[in-house]
Amino acid sequence: MNRIAITEQMVGRFLSWPLPADFAPDCGITFTRSPHAGMNPTGTNLLHFGQAKAMLEHCINGADTGESNLPPHQQRVLDEKQELDIRITKLDEFIERNPLFGNLPDAEQARMKRQLDVMHELSSILSERIANF
Repeated sequence: MNRIAITEQMVGRFLSWPLPADFAPDCGITFTRSPHAGMNPTGTNLLHFGQAKAMLEHCINGADTGESNLPPHQQRVLDEKQELDIRITKLDEFIERNPLFGNLPDAEQARMKRQLDVMHELSSILSERIANF
């Protein structure tokens, strides 16, 4: 998958991410959660797809949304984190939303949750490395 496709997939996932129960809208806006399943907010209503993509590209590349000016070894770390974060999102979605997860044996569910924890830890380490570029 090329970088543009990965970025667009990440933006789509960002905009469809279920907001946590304790999210707090800005500027004094209030929100009352719906008691009906599937009726709670996702992502953000502050940005449309193009704006969210520009924001994500800014986060990944800095102000330049073109080719990266990073040395190849640093760009590989950035690419690894981006790919890992996509895999984290997919596994987290499977664990949290897919009814098949509940049908797996308890031991397999535990292994998948441990795997997700380790993936989060690796992502955190890669973030630290990227911050020190």
